[in-house]
Amino acid sequence: MPSATFLHLAEAGIGSVWVGIPAHRVLQALTLPPALALLPRRHGALLGVVEHEGRLVPVVDLARWVDVGTAPAEERSGTAAAARVLILHAGGRTIGLKVDRVGGLAEVAAHEVTRLHHDDCEDEVFHCVVREPASGRILSLLDVDRLARLAAAWHQDAGAVSEADAAMRPATADGPPVARSYAVLQAGTARLALAANALTEVLPMPALEALGAGMAYCSWRGRHVPVLAHAALGLEAMADGAAPTLLAIVEHGGLALGLPVHAALNLQTFDSAGLAPADGWLSALFEPDGSPLRLLDEARLFARFSEAELSRDAGTGAGCGMEQDRRAANATAYIVFEGDGVYATAIDTVERIVSLREVASDGNGAMAWDGRPIPMRDLRSGVDDAAEGAGGDVMVVRSGTSCVGYVVARVHLLLPPGSGRVYRMGGAGAGWEFIATDGDDAQQASYRIVDLGALAA
Repeated sequence: MPSATFLHLAEAGIGSVWVGIPAHRVLQALTLPPALALLPRRHGALLGVVEHEGRLVPVVDLARWVDVGTAPAEERSGTAAAARVLILHAGGRTIGLKVDRVGGLAEVAAHEVTRLHHDDCEDEVFHCVVREPASGRILSLLDVDRLARLAAAWHQDAGAVSEADAAMRPATADGPPVARSYAVLQAGTARLALAANALTEVLPMPALEALGAGMAYCSWRGRHVPVLAHAALGLEAMADGAAPTLLAIVEHGGLALGLPVHAALNLQTFDSAGLAPADGWLSALFEPDGSPLRLLDEARLFARFSEAELSRDAGTGAGCGMEQDRRAANATAYIVFEGDGVYATAIDTVERIVSLREVASDGNGAMAWDGRPIPMRDLRSGVDDAAEGAGGDVMVVRSGTSCVGYVVARVHLLLPPGSGRVYRMGGAGAGWEFIATDGDDAQQASYRIVDLGALAA
């Protein structure tokens, strides 16, 4: 099973590409039959069908989708004999993958995984890579769930229901009519189960930015995703105080939320009909050995935390037009700066921006400005004394008749009027504002807006 600190990967070669597949997703490696049973299709990457433990499983040949190149000569000897079909399983789905050769098992540190493709294209199955320490190979990490979705072909587990099948079956007054496949995660002291088709990714904990009291957010696939604290879910922290090292990304209705977790444990299928969430989104049930399990209702969770609206992807989905209508073009210019995070502030109240090295400080948290001392406040992370910082800029901000010098790590850029869209997340008087840059390229970004003028008051 996956570890919180290490990933266990099965290595396989397809053409010149070495692929890393989560080992717990690989059921078996079968010898490639001389001729596979055919499943006629007009297009796609299906090679045929094999039998595995009495189940008929479709086989995908990635070389029909993407250019995988040609393996080096030293790896091509006996290629036909080395070819295999890897039987993969994820989310109640079983699918085969044709590979030219099978490597060993690799253990890599989770923090060594690097995301290289950031466009979140739904037609791709690779976006992260990692170097295998023993051989030095660069492994492209395969997204097994997405592979099955793109192929639109898999063998469905008995008792598990695909999203398409579930949509065609009517609900009952007692709840879901059929069993579902659930991913089980360790979240604090609790084992948390959530629908496998709602769990998009489990990744090493990214950098988090504060988002009001008890809330944070992270950047994921070009979106801002709110991250819920364990306390917000009614979950207890580990007895030894160990912090979560992984983040589970849960999606529902085009929105996303992040759940800090300590480990991804396993996949289970059970019938959750009749389980009424006692606290709105969590149900309690017990496994045959008496172990407690907390079942998460993702629909109720997203209904409870309106902060998820922050994650809406304005470029996709049916709600795109509605979301754009809620965003107004910025009427004033904004300055984007880096403090303990990256923020934007309206330029109206900024008197001047000067290098910290040029500032005359009295050593007591004040600086000379326009012939008089004004207070200094350090917005950088991990720097106690503004006057002794190694570097940075000072933004002199006006509030009424007084000024404050805010020390920041650096000023990034200026967003002219009309160059972005301002939107609000949360209710009036209790939400947060963001500005998203316009444009069609993959470099779009959004920044949380802070009113430095109000802070200076």
